[in-house]
Amino acid sequence: MKTTGLLLHFDEERRSYLIQESIEGGYGEFSDALSVTDWPLGQLNIALLSFSELTIDYICLAKKDKRVVTSKNRINFSGLVNLHSIPIQELEARINNQLKRYFIKASQGTGGIIPLATWHSLINAIKEVRPSLAGEIDRLLSLQRFSGYHLYGDSADILLQEREALGIALDIFSGNNQLRNRVLSEWAPQDDTVYEVNDEHETATLANLQPGRSSFMKGISQRYLLEEAAIQHDLFNWQGMTPLHESGVSIFEQGGRKLEIHYANRNALEHTLGVDLIYYSEAYGLFVLIQYKLMRDEAGTVSYRPDNQLSIELARMDSVNTLFKSSGQIQSHEEFRLNEDGFFLKLVPSTGLKPASGELIKGMYVTREYMNFLIGPNGPKGSQGGSNITFSNSPRYLTNSQFSESVNAGWIGTRGVKSEALATVLRQFYESGRAILLAYESSTRRSISSN
Repeated sequence: MKTTGLLLHFDEERRSYLIQESIEGGYGEFSDALSVTDWPLGQLNIALLSFSELTIDYICLAKKDKRVVTSKNRINFSGLVNLHSIPIQELEARINNQLKRYFIKASQGTGGIIPLATWHSLINAIKEVRPSLAGEIDRLLSLQRFSGYHLYGDSADILLQEREALGIALDIFSGNNQLRNRVLSEWAPQDDTVYEVNDEHETATLANLQPGRSSFMKGISQRYLLEEAAIQHDLFNWQGMTPLHESGVSIFEQGGRKLEIHYANRNALEHTLGVDLIYYSEAYGLFVLIQYKLMRDEAGTVSYRPDNQLSIELARMDSVNTLFKSSGQIQSHEEFRLNEDGFFLKLVPSTGLKPASGELIKGMYVTREYMNFLIGPNGPKGSQGGSNITFSNSPRYLTNSQFSESVNAGWIGTRGVKSEALATVLRQFYESGRAILLAYESSTRRSISSN
């Protein structure tokens, strides 16, 4: 079990000032070259940061990277949570112990090893002094605890799909993987939901979660979460709607553009049939819907075996595609598409849900049309004659980067669809019993046709 905790004091005034400026103007991460000898390379640790001799200012994750100068390694700090300058004296009074002797001085790399009991007492004292941050602190502790682990179980399967949906939405929006890496790598399970922990093999099982705790978005940093937004009312509240058991909103901003991500699920997680991502781009008037399916390892070959449920879901896609199929000539540059079919499936190898990882799983994005071919009479078959889809026998798929880049540039997706039409699509797929992530991108950029 990983129990490492660090107390780090940036004791050089100029250096301290520059780092704090970087933190305040960035996204809760920075790096610095430090001399820390007895700290394993690559291990994720919890660090408490002090920028004065009187306070503890941040709690974060820290990882030791390669050596950059003689006796110094690059240390990457991420997931910073602002503790709002807790007086060291107040913490010492609560734990009845002197803390300054344990601080590693950034200028020298020297400091004592904090005893385990003192460390736990200190973390509890911080949560008592800053109770509103207890959830964020527990998330960081869980990240450190389960970094490198694979989580399994029915709930983990659904959350894995939600993770992939959120990640590709962030890639589409940002045009690169930096935002996605930052957000996904800060996800952690709640410690009391993990059982059957095998520290030797770094595996565990994720419990079936209760309503209100079950979306992947519940485990990311609070700075990305909002309770409500106007779009929630506009697109999810319609007459006769089955009440949501859970909803939530995350908002991301970049270069005058905004992405709102809404989670909706009418079922308990163990009864959820799967996950859909609906991505809407206001600038291009397009949407794409991605349905996620898990691939399983069969004797060393990762494959997906279609079932009758897929046929039902494809029929629904076919129906909605016909309803929203564009007619007539394009009226602007933004309406041009290489493919106007907005319906895709991503086949995702079930490799387990990984905390503290920002990577997407290498899967297969296939169009609705291609999937209809794959499960048809001319599609690939297994040894018993049934449909069996693998990476090798179904080569006409898009990778993560190919898909996100194509949607980001408006090359694929429906055209001429207005936001009010999304309510029809949402209702069709929400009532199917699948969890939905709606990613709604709005933009202030000028129209291409105005140039």
